[in-house]
Amino acid sequence: MPTRDDGEVRLRSSGSRQKATAVAAVATYGAYVLLGMKTPLPGRDQDVSGDLEVERHEFVTADGLTLRLKRYANPGGSPVILTHGFGGNGFTFDLPREGRNMAVHLAREGFDVWIPHFRGCGRDPYVSDAGDWRHSMDHLAIYDAPAIVDGVTDETGKRAFWIGHSMGGLVLYMYLQGARFENGNTVVSDPSLVVSRHQKLFGAATMGAPSVFCWPIDDPDRKGVNFETGRKAVKSYISMMLAKEQVSPRVYRTGSRIGLLKRHPRLIMAITRSPLAAGAYHRPNTDRETTTSLALWGRDDVSAGMWVQRLWSLLDGDLRQYPPSAPGARPYNYAENMRKITLPIFFITGEKDFSPAAVKRYGYESVSSEMREYVQLPGYGHVDMLIGSDVETDVFPLVADWIKEVEAHS
Repeated sequence: MPTRDDGEVRLRSSGSRQKATAVAAVATYGAYVLLGMKTPLPGRDQDVSGDLEVERHEFVTADGLTLRLKRYANPGGSPVILTHGFGGNGFTFDLPREGRNMAVHLAREGFDVWIPHFRGCGRDPYVSDAGDWRHSMDHLAIYDAPAIVDGVTDETGKRAFWIGHSMGGLVLYMYLQGARFENGNTVVSDPSLVVSRHQKLFGAATMGAPSVFCWPIDDPDRKGVNFETGRKAVKSYISMMLAKEQVSPRVYRTGSRIGLLKRHPRLIMAITRSPLAAGAYHRPNTDRETTTSLALWGRDDVSAGMWVQRLWSLLDGDLRQYPPSAPGARPYNYAENMRKITLPIFFITGEKDFSPAAVKRYGYESVSSEMREYVQLPGYGHVDMLIGSDVETDVFPLVADWIKEVEAHS
């Protein structure tokens, strides 16, 4: 029969094992820290623009905000506007990384490249005004996009080509549908704006920009949203963002924390290589230097209203206006009006992106454009269409060739 002494021995033995485990964990952590401190700092900037002429421009929106743009000036070339996605800024196209910079690539091809930052986004000296942060994606299409397109046209005297990644592509769809506000916050499609806005651009390309969110039946994102628990989680977050919109509508990501990030680049590198970043890009298609640079330069804050609009589109499928025009009213549905688009347009998506099938079905197959193309890039996710290891050979030439093809036809 076990004695009291036997129990005390077992307790002491268990306590010793726990102490040994704790010491081993601390030692392992310390070793990783020491090794990390001896590795070169990740994400160090590289000079990629060389002798290209760089200019800073400001355009004012109809609601009084100043947007700031960077320009790689080639006055003889066709103007190309590069618009960023949700939670990002223009530097996603313009990272200080050799071979990962679409803006520089296109500028060296002879195009006149313009990099805007939507309201509230950017890095000094290209930070755009935010106003009161009570804006949605509708405001970007109704106010920011016209200011950008008209500004570039006024400066160059030429029609521009629009390239939109993710939300930047959605803003294009909304802009080309002639979206405007009526009676406050009601979004309507103005036929005269549909015509005039098409006339101001000579072509476009969108990258990872579905107007409808749908996934294959076995996709984990679909399962998460379709399960009742997943839907409840999304609805709970929407409720939180709706409350936040009333008191503090700015949702901090990394845009306002850049000083902190720069002080801890190894931590940022670790996060960008962790499963936390799996939804942003296909990690095997990227390297740690570039993803660290993306976090330091290309991530930015958003508004609570933008979050609600995005999450509603995940639950409902279609991209709709936010907020609804009135309680119980049917909000304007951008996905249902893709047929209004007739501009030459190239739909680009990745095999590992959120919803490549939706880009084809509800983008390429839904617009009325006579000149249109679709491509699904093998092995590419969402943001790595801009920053992947082989974008300079796999992606950038596709975009440049499409612009030249559209130029030849127009």
